[in-house]
Order: sequence, then structure tokens, then C-alpha cells
Amino acid sequence: MSDSFALSNGRPTPMGPVERYDTLADRAYEQLRHALMSGSFNPGQKLTIRKIAAVLNISATPARDAISRLVSERVLESGLNRTVSVPLLDAGKIREIYLMRTALEGLAAELGAANMSEQDISALERTQIALIAAMDRNDYKRVLEENETFHFSLYNASGAPMLVETIQQLWLKLGPSLNFLYPSYNHSRKGVSHHLSTIRALRARDPAQVRQAIESDLRDGAQELQGALDANLSAQVATPKKPRAART
Repeated sequence: MSDSFALSNGRPTPMGPVERYDTLADRAYEQLRHALMSGSFNPGQKLTIRKIAAVLNISATPARDAISRLVSERVLESGLNRTVSVPLLDAGKIREIYLMRTALEGLAAELGAANMSEQDISALERTQIALIAAMDRNDYKRVLEENETFHFSLYNASGAPMLVETIQQLWLKLGPSLNFLYPSYNHSRKGVSHHLSTIRALRARDPAQVRQAIESDLRDGAQELQGALDANLSAQVATPKKPRAART
């Protein structure tokens, strides 16, 4: 018997499931989301429908729909003359995002740790090996991709899809800014240390320690990113702008 909903006049209206098929715009949206989360775009970078369509090998319409969807979610910013760009986050927004990330990702890590099998932990270890290899060859785009895989492999095991979805929204906003971490963060290897601590805690079956390792990873990342943003801002201030040539 199908479910029904009563309208204001009291008459029931039967409603059933609507079949959903992924469109090109849906697929383009998902690819752009992943690219933003993994740092494939830089803060302040301009995005055009033509370029996105060319990269994804689709027409302009689904590319426009995907970009518009991300603008409506405030992941991308619209500017003058219909330009779209990746937001450049200020210190206050970075701080707020990391406060939320630490609370939510610590919880997701602790929940996920209880559900990780030995095979899952071994896969996580392989991801970390790939991450270190990418760091050794200074392939920072790949580092960010492997870092995303590492974290969400753990969070997805939490069995809390709403929690994971909320974390993804934060990564969408922060992902491009993580490019500021490299190459300086590569030298300290703090992230590597925290990931290895996470794996050791997983093998020891200690969810609380897993949470602590992930929270430490995020706190150090926040500190490093803030320092990198300050250095970038100082460099911009110190670099004089070239005067425009006088018109004749």
C-alpha cells in the first residue's frame, strides 16, 4: 500500500518513489566537488564554463549547471561580468572551519575506528605509503588527493552518513587553501607522524587514541596553514605593484 500525504483540503494524495538518473551535470558536479576537496584548484582561481567543459569533455550546459550549483552552495563565488572564482578564505573563516573540523572529524574517526577491519587498516596503510611517496617527489597535488582518501576512508567507516556529508562540506570550502601548506609542510612531516599514529591506534583497537591522533593532525594543520597564509599576505604587501603605463 503506497504512502499518502494529506493536503490542506484534507484529501490524501498518493506519492511514490521517483527514479533518479545521473545526468552529465550531476557527474560534472561530483567531479568538481572532488577537485575542490583535494586541492586541485587554488584560492582566487577563476573558473570559466568553457574551460571546465573542455576538461570534462562535456558541453557548456551541464558545465554551467554544475558551476551554478556550487555557487548556490557558496562553495564558489560569483563576481562581476558573470565570473566565478574559488574563494580566498580569511583567517577568521579558516579558524572557524578548523574548529568545526576538529570536533566533527574527531568524532567520525572514533566511530570509524570501531568498524575498521584488518583489510581496511591495511588499505589505509597503503594510502599512507602512496602519500609519503608523493611527498618524496614533491607531487603536492597527489599528496592532497591521498590525504583526502586517508581521512575519508576512516570517516566513511563511521556509519554516520550525515556526519560525513557535513565534513565534506567543510572540506569543499577549505580544500583549495590547503595548497598554501606546501612545500613548507612537506619538510616538517607532521602530518605523516599523525597519520602513522592513527594507523598504530587502529591496529591497537583504541578508538579514543585514533580520535586524538586525528585531532592532533588537524590542530597542527591549522597552525601551519595560518602561518602559511600570514607569510603569503606579507609577501603580497612587500611586493610593490607595477605602475600602469600612461595612456597617450
